[in-house]
Amino acid sequence: MAGVGKSALALHVAHALKERFSNGQLYLHLHGATPGMAPLTAPQALTALLRDLGTEPRHIPEHPDAASALLRTLLAPTRTLVVLDDVATASQVRPLLPAGSGCAVIVTSRSPLTTLDGALRFPLGPLSGEDSAALLRAASGPGEGRAVLDAAHPLVHLTGRLPLALRVVAARLAARSALTPDGLAGQLADTESRLPHLEYDDLSVRRSLAVAHDALAASGRQADRDAALALRRIGTLDLPTYDAPLLARLTGTDEPRAESALNRLVDVALLEEHAYGHYTPHDLVRDFARELAKADGAKSEAAEGEFPEPELP
Repeated sequence: MAGVGKSALALHVAHALKERFSNGQLYLHLHGATPGMAPLTAPQALTALLRDLGTEPRHIPEHPDAASALLRTLLAPTRTLVVLDDVATASQVRPLLPAGSGCAVIVTSRSPLTTLDGALRFPLGPLSGEDSAALLRAASGPGEGRAVLDAAHPLVHLTGRLPLALRVVAARLAARSALTPDGLAGQLADTESRLPHLEYDDLSVRRSLAVAHDALAASGRQADRDAALALRRIGTLDLPTYDAPLLARLTGTDEPRAESALNRLVDVALLEEHAYGHYTPHDLVRDFARELAKADGAKSEAAEGEFPEPELP
């Protein structure tokens, strides 16, 4: 899901493997889920990688198939690690994959990319309580209560053990030495939504989650728009799990269409399917869905107010 630490782990692994790739590493951010930025197209990504390999712009083929073939030709005799970060879809990344046996690729994505042949997948979840506390201690700077933060501290639960949320909390503590972990935990607990408190500088849990929802809502595919609507309807009911019959009633659609919407939310990491047919959002996704539902309700009330009922004579 958003903010789970995919990019940080990919860079850590790439650094650990640097001695195994004598020709070096290539890194490309494809902006599959970057707030305010459109994903790179395959031709744009090919151009960037070829230029990184020293190809002059005038020698880069205009046709994507020819550019992809050139990339594979250049990489074939080398031992190169390619890191493709924040991939949106399999079609975006497929032309970028080298063919040489000495090369390897690390791909990060919110999507499972199950149509990429031969890929080994490593789904990531929230951190353990102990690792969450260790991150907070390491990044929150000096100040009252920092050194004794442990897995039982309320901040660990209130951030959902999500690395992005933990980084925001740690940044806020580091910026204000007078702000204690207990005080910040009180702010997070004493609010309808934690998301306003989980923003700092360029870090924002809400913006990170909104990228996926907004892309679905603006999509030309009905299944995507159904998924966006399903998330907003989930925000109207606080339940442990959700299923297709319930979502069909909430969205006014049939069960197969509701199931497709739920599965699409799994694809973009806004829901998890822990048991077949039963879907669960992360706690911070719940907060985000509630905000969406509240905004939908406000829009409906405003629309009704634009057309007052005529007065009876």
